Amino acid sequence: MRDLIPPAVARHPAEAVELVTVAISDGDLEAALAQYERDAVLLPWQESSPAEAPAVSQLTAVMDLRLPLGLTVRAVIPAGSLALVLAERRISGTDPDDEHVDLRGSGAAIVRRQPGGGWRIAADAWRLAGSGVPGVSPQPPGEFP
Repeated sequence: MRDLIPPAVARHPAEAVELVTVAISDGDLEAALAQYERDAVLLPWQESSPAEAPAVSQLTAVMDLRLPLGLTVRAVIPAGSLALVLAERRISGTDPDDEHVDLRGSGAAIVRRQPGGGWRIAADAWRLAGSGVPGVSPQPPGEFP
C-alpha cells in the first residue's frame, strides 16, 4: 500500500540533503528518491562512477545496510537557481550479515530550485570509504583515487 502522505518538499538547498538522510535512515526509498531530480546522478562510494548504476540502485545498496546515515552540512554555496551543498556523511554499526560497517567521507550535492519553489538534488557524490561498502573490497578511509 502506498503512503498517503506525500514526501516532504525541501524549502532550502541543505534541507534536500537532510531529507534524503532521514529517508535513508528510515528505510523509505520513495521519500529519498523524491528529493532527487528524475535523471539525478548519485555516487555514494569511493569507487563509483556515473555509468555504474542509477540513483535507485545506489540508494537501495545504502539502505540494505540497515544502519542510520549521519550528516553534517559544512557549507551551502548559492548560485541563482543552483546551490552547492558540502557535507560529511557517516554510516557505522553492524549490518544484517553481522559485518562491521564504518564508512565516512565528504561529499557535495548540486541542488536545483524547482518551478514550485522547492529544491531537488541534481547530482550527489558522497565518496564514502572504509569498511563495509556493499560489493566492494575494503579500503582504508581517506584514500581517494
